[in-house]
Amino acid sequence: MNLDDLRKKIDETDAQIVRLIAERLRIAEDVGKNKREHGNQIEDKGRERVVLDNVKALARKENISSEDVEDIYR
Repeated sequence: MNLDDLRKKIDETDAQIVRLIAERLRIAEDVGKNKREHGNQIEDKGRERVVLDNVKALARKENISSEDVEDIYR
């Protein structure tokens, strides 16, 4: 694969990442609306810990820095 092909793959991957981030943000907004509608607290430290632990484990499986992934999610 030549350099232009590799760069195109990076561009395509970046577009996928942005779409997934946008989807995650929309879902998180829906979660917040649901919590408000049902009188639940918005912040849930326990759930935040579970999410961080999950993404850090996924990062380790992919051999990337779990600390960097945690920073992205914070």
